[in-house]
Amino acid sequence: MGGGAAVALLGTFLPWLSSGTALRSSFELFELIERLGFSPDGFVGWALRLWPIAPLLLVTSAVAQGLSSADRRVRLARVWLPIVAASYVGATATAVRFAPDDGLFRLRFGIWVTLLGAAVMIAGVVMGPNGGFSLEESEPLEAS
Repeated sequence: MGGGAAVALLGTFLPWLSSGTALRSSFELFELIERLGFSPDGFVGWALRLWPIAPLLLVTSAVAQGLSSADRRVRLARVWLPIVAASYVGATATAVRFAPDDGLFRLRFGIWVTLLGAAVMIAGVVMGPNGGFSLEESEPLEAS
């Protein structure tokens, strides 16, 4: 799961779109919301406006996997933080991926890297220790 978060995080900094010779990472898309065909007040407009918190969500969800505690809140965080982070970055990347094609922009590989990382995060939660969604106490993941 932590590996998926790292891949998704890397993907956010890689080029998502290109226009002419300019490559644009996910952090440079806010200024293009309307040109991509999205309402600034719609879901994608807000998702891109709040995008600077994406790295924090991804890192926090990866760090939570290393925590070990008998506290139910910590176990809940180990399950829900990755789901929220992966859903947020995955849904935003998917929305940009399916933006109306006006011929001004081309998709680049960063969007695919982000989607792959988000998918690995969700898979890590579903198929994780103790069969996935278990909230029973488990040992933290060990670095190898």
